[in-house]
Amino acid sequence: MTDIGFIGLGLMGKPMAKRLLMAGHRLVVYNRHQNRVEELAGLGAQLAASPREVAERSEVVITMLPDSSDVKEVILGHNGVAEGMKRDCLVIDCSTISPLIEVEIAQHLQNNHVESLDAPVTGGTTGAESGTLTFFVGGKADVYKRCFPLFKAMGKEVFHMGGNGMGSYAKLCNQICVGLNLLGTCEALMLARRAGLDPDKTIEALSTGAANSWQLANFGPKMVRRDFKPGFKIEHLEKDMRLVDEVCEQLTLPSFGASLVRELLKYAKNAGLSENGTPALFVALERLANR
Repeated sequence: MTDIGFIGLGLMGKPMAKRLLMAGHRLVVYNRHQNRVEELAGLGAQLAASPREVAERSEVVITMLPDSSDVKEVILGHNGVAEGMKRDCLVIDCSTISPLIEVEIAQHLQNNHVESLDAPVTGGTTGAESGTLTFFVGGKADVYKRCFPLFKAMGKEVFHMGGNGMGSYAKLCNQICVGLNLLGTCEALMLARRAGLDPDKTIEALSTGAANSWQLANFGPKMVRRDFKPGFKIEHLEKDMRLVDEVCEQLTLPSFGASLVRELLKYAKNAGLSENGTPALFVALERLANR
């Protein structure tokens, strides 16, 4: 049993925190929107008034937040995690943010004898709720081993990718594949519909060969049924594609596909689809095709 602090109880954070409670850990939680802590409080979590208080009451602090600026503010800002952490405590950031920010945070914490891991996840809300997430972890090997049981309480697959920042780089590689496979699924199903093919049979046929992907198998049917309930929002994937563009620019690498997907996601956001799940990119492409 470990005293764990959890900050960020959105679509992903809340079910991840619940998995830790189910595993028997003591939990202290904080969220900017207090209505999101009520369910966890009913399950036995303790509430904190600030990130600093979470850290003061925890051996390990886990964050799951939207973007780089949010993580930096919560950990290094006024009344933040760094101000409350005791020597030899740990920070695990599960957010998808800039690898450079993860390295900056890690260096700051290490100067105060606190180790950290960047451990972004893939699997969406379904994976968070069922405990089948995949973690990409960056940080020292001994810290990773110490935290391994916590990852297994929240997920199924855990990969140590290297030092601080490497988990975040791996997650951006993942998002390149996610974005391009999503676009491919949208375009394939648009062609199938326009040509008069049965979309369900098309998905079944494509899924048996080299065209198969997680996006096709899982989101293809959602596009056909027009089920755009958010498991992972359009706005969040657009943010991830922005991070890919920024990192590729820093590393002088081309990012043609990722940049195209980002522009289409920006169009989807401007079309009012920001809060929808990523299969709603299909709707944005429909609108472009019908112009």
